[in-house]
Amino acid sequence: MKGKSKLFVILFGLLLIFILAACGGDQAAEEPAEAEAPAEAEAPAEAEEPAEAEEPAEEAVEEEAPAEKTDIVIGKIPITMEHGYHQGHVKHLIDYADKEYGVTVNVIDGEFSSDKAMSAVETFIAQGVDGILLHSTDEQVIDQMVEEAHRAGIPISTFYIPTASRSVPHLQINEAKTSFEMGARAAEKWLEWYPDIPIKIGVIDFLTIPIVQEHRTGPFIEGVMSVAPDAEVVSKLEGGGNIQKAMETMQDMLQAHPEVNIVYGANADHALGALAALKNAGRGTAVDGVVDTEIVVGTDATEAELLEVFNPSSALKITQGLQPAINAQAEADLMMQMLNGEVDPNEWLNVDTFDKFISYYDTPIDEATEFLAYQYFSEVDLAEALGE
Repeated sequence: MKGKSKLFVILFGLLLIFILAACGGDQAAEEPAEAEAPAEAEAPAEAEEPAEAEEPAEEAVEEEAPAEKTDIVIGKIPITMEHGYHQGHVKHLIDYADKEYGVTVNVIDGEFSSDKAMSAVETFIAQGVDGILLHSTDEQVIDQMVEEAHRAGIPISTFYIPTASRSVPHLQINEAKTSFEMGARAAEKWLEWYPDIPIKIGVIDFLTIPIVQEHRTGPFIEGVMSVAPDAEVVSKLEGGGNIQKAMETMQDMLQAHPEVNIVYGANADHALGALAALKNAGRGTAVDGVVDTEIVVGTDATEAELLEVFNPSSALKITQGLQPAINAQAEADLMMQMLNGEVDPNEWLNVDTFDKFISYYDTPIDEATEFLAYQYFSEVDLAEALGE
């Protein structure tokens, strides 16, 4: 019996060892699977690392780095610093010339005077500037200013109003297309609202500046008549380039021609002055953008002007936006091309820039706000300012 018992114990022990080994083997086989699970879960996170996506942003910052400062000095003579457009243009010019070329721009106000502009040219010549950017009023006198600069060996370019002899590079805002478009749109809206009332056009103008007639007033009238061939120009009066004079001129126009129903101001101050006179006379109003007695059209698209254009109760409803940022950059580029020998400073070259058509009826108000912010450094949100 003792021998059988001892054999039973040995067999039972071997069986127990076999069972434990089998169970341990199963656990060991399962452990690698558990260890691999975290690695599989972490794999997608590794694939989404965005390090390379940041490189374009770093490159963009490098591209915007300002140019190395140079000793080059350019003299700028704006036609006037009274108007919002020219203030914006000069600010953009100084900033762009410095950042793009490392060039200094000095400014002397031409004060809407040929005498002041000539004096400014002489001052810049005495200072020994490297180039002159000129915007003045009289083509014949501009020729004399160019001759003075050339005698001193200084390249000079003109802006908006060229020399009579077309003798030097010139930057022209080509406004004929947008002026025509404004006239046509004004006529379309008037005939939509008042098809039985003939169109009578009144213009607050720069009568002594031919380029304004060529690019603004003339094409505007053509645009009106393209839609309404029987439209009539009943009055064209000098606006003097400022709101007060334009206001007085509009008052005179209303006395002589109360039937006027499309009013064009050849710049923002002309349009705003005309609107003020109309409001003083109990006119110049609209209801939800539909004008009561006349539609007013302007030029420049300054902050003050666009606040009226997008006011549904104002009769000022259409304008063309001059682009001071675009024009200032083009003016600086042209001068640098002259200084670098890429453009002959003694030969005529016409470079065109263009305006932007802006209308209460066609332009989203947010787009107009963006235009103001970029072109005129404005912080006004038109929709917010007008309670929309």
